[in-house]
Amino acid sequence: MACFKLLARLIPMALFVLMLGSVSAQAVEKPEKSKENSELNPSDVYLCQAQTRGFENALAIPSNLLTAVSLAESGKWDKTNKALFAWPWTVMAKGKGHYFPSKAAAIAKVRILQAQGVKNIDVGCMQINLYYHPKAFENLNAAFDPERNVGYAANFLAALNQSTLSWPQAAANYHSTRVSKNQKYLNKVLGLWQKVSNKSIRKSGFHRSPVPAYADPIGRLAQAALLKSRFRARLYAERNAKKPEIKSHNLDAWRRGRFGKNYLQTTAALQKADRVRKDKNYLKRGKKSFSQRRQEQMSRWRKNRNIGAFR
Repeated sequence: MACFKLLARLIPMALFVLMLGSVSAQAVEKPEKSKENSELNPSDVYLCQAQTRGFENALAIPSNLLTAVSLAESGKWDKTNKALFAWPWTVMAKGKGHYFPSKAAAIAKVRILQAQGVKNIDVGCMQINLYYHPKAFENLNAAFDPERNVGYAANFLAALNQSTLSWPQAAANYHSTRVSKNQKYLNKVLGLWQKVSNKSIRKSGFHRSPVPAYADPIGRLAQAALLKSRFRARLYAERNAKKPEIKSHNLDAWRRGRFGKNYLQTTAALQKADRVRKDKNYLKRGKKSFSQRRQEQMSRWRKNRNIGAFR
């Protein structure tokens, strides 16, 4: 009885019942098999794991949580090492997962799907959806880059934690806006986390979200909070995932230009032109507050019940 009370304090009871009732070593060790490629390239096996571990440290994500999410998203069983690894060249579409031997093969598959009119496609280590996250990557080459793919997902997960104040709730929100799906998904992630960490949930330090809306997971308040959380997290991830690349580009540009003739005059002219362009765009579009944009999205959702409008 004391143990049950302890678990209830950490995560909503429904989630723990699911987790303790269905997660087992057998469930973790038997992922779906790939029709495209049954063998893993040894040189690519650790690409996702290296990035998830790195971003866990960089963004203060609990140890092995991002890794567990990657395993839930693109995990593939390696017969040689007898272990589960997140696979970077994974594509999910039409409810089916495809594991490819190379980045080129995965990109080719996505292009075929897009040519067929398929839009709902998940890619890479963290299975980022190209339809619901259209600004995450500038092209497919970047989308399948393990560092870029995991970096975007890490920023997304970290932003979800900022709004939910709970890493387990953030992991649930990462997957879906539907409670029936995200609770089952959290169950899977926590099971994988236990397997990777070799710890029990009691020693995880995880806790349920203190946000009142999540007290009733199937209530309208929880649904609204979840939609808002994902919307803001997506904007945060889009804004932050490319920062290292932008900084590197700016630094290279500075190194190239600082010794050039009329460098200061040229820089000032470019800055002035950029301000003029932004002013013109501001006047053309009109300034809208965050509240106004959300109201417009709420109106579209009420009219069409299109959950995608919030992602």
